[in-house]
Amino acid sequence: MITTVLMDYDSTLHDMDGVMERSLDGVLGYKGEALYHTWVFDVHRALIHRRHLDRHDDTMFHCTLLFDHLELPFDKETADLICAKFEEAQETAKKDPIYYPDAVPALEALKDMGLTLCLSTGYGAGQKAKTLELRTGKKFFKHTFSEPALRVLKTEQEYYMKALRLAKAKPGETVSVGDTPLSDIRPAKMVGIKTIWVNRNQEPRPLEEDQVADYETRSLRKAVEIISKLL
Repeated sequence: MITTVLMDYDSTLHDMDGVMERSLDGVLGYKGEALYHTWVFDVHRALIHRRHLDRHDDTMFHCTLLFDHLELPFDKETADLICAKFEEAQETAKKDPIYYPDAVPALEALKDMGLTLCLSTGYGAGQKAKTLELRTGKKFFKHTFSEPALRVLKTEQEYYMKALRLAKAKPGETVSVGDTPLSDIRPAKMVGIKTIWVNRNQEPRPLEEDQVADYETRSLRKAVEIISKLL
């Protein structure tokens, strides 16, 4: 029986992908969608997640790998521009987010089920939750968890162990909902939490078995349906 939901934010509730695609349009002569896709899949997930997890939040290091992947000479000015655009996007996520159409209805439905909702994100959890409350006039999250607050990366099991303790929730009664297999699925599964991968962009299924979610869906609406069946 599910009592608690750990809900991711960026690219799950807030359209971070769309923000970055528009922001990067024209950089290095690429369309924003193409460049951001390369950043996410060829650099962040293929290289950072597998070889340099300790540099997970190092945007400049990402830029170094991006230029190398594109077989371009490193240009510090352009790299600084890319870093600035990511910083601007992070501020947008906290202060002026673009919620997916299914985001608020999904949270309302989960709340109506009597579930304890927890915002689980990398950074700025408190401000993100407050912005959502101001936008909707409703307080959805009983707890907000972030890497700085828990003092551990979301890719680690300890992040979820600490979140469970603070939420006073049991692993088998908790579900983690998010878009990133390495941080929303793998470590949650390892501590016994049920997992739902919100795969909005129809990404390929992870090759690593420990990153394969218990359930996969393209929308939060379907995620709500899955959770309702687990009650």
